[in-house]
Amino acid sequence: MAATPPHLESEIPRLVIYFQTTHDKGSRPISMLPLVFAQHIALTHLIVCTIHIHKDGVIHLNDHLPSDPRFKTLWLETYIMRQSGVKVMGMIGGAAGGSFTKSTLDSDDDRTFEHYYQQLAAVIRQYNLQGLDIDVEQPMSQHGINRLILRLRLDFGGTFIITLAPVASGLTSSYRSLSGFSYPVLEREHGQLIDFYNAQFYNGFGRMQSTTDFDNVVAAGWNPTKIVIGQLTDGWQGNAHAALNNTIVELQKKWGVIGGVMGWEYFNSLPGGEKAPWKWAQVMTKILRPGLVPEIRMTRETAMELTRAWVESARAGLAVICASVGGAVNPACAPSALIPNVDYMGMVNA
Repeated sequence: MAATPPHLESEIPRLVIYFQTTHDKGSRPISMLPLVFAQHIALTHLIVCTIHIHKDGVIHLNDHLPSDPRFKTLWLETYIMRQSGVKVMGMIGGAAGGSFTKSTLDSDDDRTFEHYYQQLAAVIRQYNLQGLDIDVEQPMSQHGINRLILRLRLDFGGTFIITLAPVASGLTSSYRSLSGFSYPVLEREHGQLIDFYNAQFYNGFGRMQSTTDFDNVVAAGWNPTKIVIGQLTDGWQGNAHAALNNTIVELQKKWGVIGGVMGWEYFNSLPGGEKAPWKWAQVMTKILRPGLVPEIRMTRETAMELTRAWVESARAGLAVICASVGGAVNPACAPSALIPNVDYMGMVNA
């Protein structure tokens, strides 16, 4: 088993959350700051997603340019998250195709790879991302994933966080992977360059009702501290959190420290739902990282800056809706829609 990178030892077990839905149904920004200001949350990594590469086009964050004004709140809040000690990463790929094709980052032509890689590298630099999660859910060659990881490590250094997001079954069998390449081969040849794996133990590719699927991954040769258990945050019903807690307790008895837990995604996480999505992380903290809650200081000046950014992001998000036919009578276009739904001033403590 590969050794755990030294700079990650204090973060294990990790608590990782993906942040993809940036605006609510009314096109108002969703704040991530309750994750560091709500009580009893010890988040270690937040992954902003999803970055998409487009053949013959420019890079996007979801459906818009990363520089779009609608993301002003997002990027300003990631600064606050980093100040609190949370590692802020980006994620590229996911279910949408395009990023890892032979016409983009998996090209056999190094010039083509370089063209699209530089788009990605520019986003990492511009928004001070501390790592990249590579979620390959389409066929990609072993050479292609090796080249991307080696280049990221070369350009961004040893403290830059590189993770992948395989389906859990892909860790033990290439036939049950969505990525095309072999994860066991990748770990054997370049595992020292990869910090951990956000393994998807859901959607039929793995289960956490018992320890069996995680045990099978470890039995296949994986270091348990490199495997973060991915769970769907909106699928929690009944006593699901209690069952997950029992499984994690058993895993810790068997293997000592495990890699942690990952949640996809933030905005509608249960048990709080869209009104209090941070409650999922609260439950996970009690299971994984009790007593490790970070402290953060919020000044009045920062709170005022966040409030202004929220209004600008909301105005940009509503621009298309309110300019359309009938937009003027849409309740979402009323002046009250530009009143922040997050109390930044209430977070002031310095």
